[in-house]
Amino acid sequence: MLLTKMLALIAALNVLVAGRAELIENLAIALLTRKNLFVLGGIGQAKSYLISLFFKCITGAKVFTRLLTKQTDEEALFGRIDLNSYIAGNPRMITTGKIPDADFAFLDEIWKSNEGILNSLLTATNERRYTNEGETIDIPVISFMSASNEIPNFKDPEQEILRPLYDRFEIKIVTQDIESSQERLRILRLKKSKTGEQVTENITLEELLAMQGEVAAVTVPDRIDELMDDILCELRRRGIHVSDRKFLNYYPIAQAKAWLSGRNTIEPADLTALKCYLWTKPEEISTIQQVLERFCVNPVQERLKEIDQMAAESNADFKANAGTKRITALRKLRGELVRLHQMLIQVEADAHDKNSKADVAKIVGNLEKMSRAAHEKYNLTYAPLPELAELEGERT
Repeated sequence: MLLTKMLALIAALNVLVAGRAELIENLAIALLTRKNLFVLGGIGQAKSYLISLFFKCITGAKVFTRLLTKQTDEEALFGRIDLNSYIAGNPRMITTGKIPDADFAFLDEIWKSNEGILNSLLTATNERRYTNEGETIDIPVISFMSASNEIPNFKDPEQEILRPLYDRFEIKIVTQDIESSQERLRILRLKKSKTGEQVTENITLEELLAMQGEVAAVTVPDRIDELMDDILCELRRRGIHVSDRKFLNYYPIAQAKAWLSGRNTIEPADLTALKCYLWTKPEEISTIQQVLERFCVNPVQERLKEIDQMAAESNADFKANAGTKRITALRKLRGELVRLHQMLIQVEADAHDKNSKADVAKIVGNLEKMSRAAHEKYNLTYAPLPELAELEGERT
């Protein structure tokens, strides 16, 4: 089973490297979705080591690795024009051992490269193409990876040109030093035993491609798109900019998270994987995580709180206007309670456990109490909210 093989590889890597579970999972997600990944962290945090180790565990794959500097030229990355073909008027690129010949590319310290390289990489990472002397060649690289202990300062006009390339690394991870003393000692003992770099688990390139097909087949329900739109609005409200392009391409990462969790349909909890997708500046990560947990870890409870709050506000508004605008106030309250009741029907459909369903029933009961009290205030005949909804539907 393909999933079993990927999970076994992830588990094996987590044994060899401590405190990198998030990075390891996102390396898998990047490869499963053909996304690019950037790792930000201090020196000596096993960033480059882990990326290279993951690539080694994919048998049959060609890997291109390069530490970039200001002196790195395009030939070092993409190959060179064959001189004989150029003289003959039919330029042909020699790309053996270069990026166009690779399945994966690891570009270490990418921000230290020169402007010419940056421009070429922008097209390569985004469009998977490279052009030289009028010849354009396709780049079959599945994922580009990079690591650094810094990110560009986009307030500096000279570094502003790095923003488009930075954005092409859709998944971004921040690593920290190992916090657990127990884990540090475990890895130390592992290194002393001289088995620290031994990984027996692996997958073939063909198996990875098949995994990508399974991930792409994971169902994305409409309610997940709607939930994601709510998350987008909340993040923008909090001052975190998420572009339309990023929003419209969120679902492959959630599909990969669902697949890794053994599901063929995305659940709200799978959207928590977007913590490493939605941020641009590291200081945004904590807010994004809070929003995702609020909306996704227990979305039923969050929606119930919002509905309950809206009902309380509508009831308070009714009481404030019941003396002077009796009929108008009652109609407004009744219409709002019917609307909220319809929302609760959808929430109940999304509730998968008895406690959540019981909480839905409790809020439904509260709405009915508000409606009954409002009708009794004017000695009017009370009808349950489902019946009122039918009446409203007949009128429209």
